[in-house]
Amino acid sequence: MRKKLVRLSIFVVAFTLIFSACSPSGQLIESTATLPQVENQPTEKPTVVPPTSEPSAETEASQPGNADTAINFVDGTGKQVQLAALPKRIVVAGKATPYVLNTLFLFPNVADKLVGLEIRVTVTQEFLTLVEPDLEFVGVLEGGSGPEQIAPHNPDLVIMKNISLGKLGKALEEIKIPVMGVNLETPSYFYEDIRALGIVLDDQTRADEIIAYYQTKEKIVADLLADLSDADKPSVLVLEYSEDGGEVVFSVPPVSYLQTTMVKKAGGNPIWTEVDGGADGWIQIGLEQIAVWNPDIILVIHYKGESAETAKELAASPNWQGLKAVDSGNVYGFPKDYASWDLIDPRWILGQLWLTTIIQPERSMVIDVTAEVVDFYKQMYGLSDEEINNSILPRLEELALESVP
Repeated sequence: MRKKLVRLSIFVVAFTLIFSACSPSGQLIESTATLPQVENQPTEKPTVVPPTSEPSAETEASQPGNADTAINFVDGTGKQVQLAALPKRIVVAGKATPYVLNTLFLFPNVADKLVGLEIRVTVTQEFLTLVEPDLEFVGVLEGGSGPEQIAPHNPDLVIMKNISLGKLGKALEEIKIPVMGVNLETPSYFYEDIRALGIVLDDQTRADEIIAYYQTKEKIVADLLADLSDADKPSVLVLEYSEDGGEVVFSVPPVSYLQTTMVKKAGGNPIWTEVDGGADGWIQIGLEQIAVWNPDIILVIHYKGESAETAKELAASPNWQGLKAVDSGNVYGFPKDYASWDLIDPRWILGQLWLTTIIQPERSMVIDVTAEVVDFYKQMYGLSDEEINNSILPRLEELALESVP
């Protein structure tokens, strides 16, 4: 288990003098103090900057030899990144930072380089502290921080999700702060992001280890389902449950989203894809549409609640009686521990393995989900058996490792 003293300290540099006048507090920030709580700055909706095509098999890059070696590579979003040397001071900012941080922490010693980060979700901080018990969150940025909050950290590189590259990324580059985007939206992009991070963190050996681990797990699933015919693929509905003003809202993911890819790879037929229409976000549907589809399996996701409990409540609802998935006991809540296993987070591989046992149970009996959880957290985050037993597995006890009765 990695245990290092990490101080995400704030350095007062020339950028502080430049931007302090326009910061909410209008005052300099002490280098050892926690950043003050300020209101989020109003922002326009950022421009989405997706890659124009699937990433190439290899990322272009110079081979970093030491900290003074310039590096030039294409990140996982297709963006050219040039750095004068290997970065020693990294900031993580922008939208969807939990996914970026959880991916970064697949690499040991990454916390030594972090001088500022946006947390956004409390459980992310809890998980990172589990991985790095001595981690001190001093350089925490407010959600929606702009260049005036980021620049005082004097970063060599800012890493962000591709959806923040438009406005925030451009603003940072205008003041000569290098920016790297990560995509994470599909397994292929995830692998490209890992390769690029291996270059940036000067740890391509670890990048190769991570990719080999994931591809080994993917191959297990692919081999189990190699001769599966279309007739043997049950119809599957992935359904996000949310509430808006007291009203229940059901939504399905677009074709391009990871959830759709996962269902296909797990041997299912994603029945909802006909409503996509090129959507770039979750698509709202009604109970009538669910009844028309009448899927064999329903997978419920409740990001702000307990997915398993929500699945039980829906299956018991009078409005859901008569659905094939309900009658056969095939309504499931998507598992999660510190994050849901369907998200563009490193845990997606656990979601892929679990989903295969749900959709193709007879073909996937060799997959032991609990054993896979233990292996994942040992190999990917360096957690001990004790840490996994005390902090990870208890979060899964009430979740959907079994179907709704």
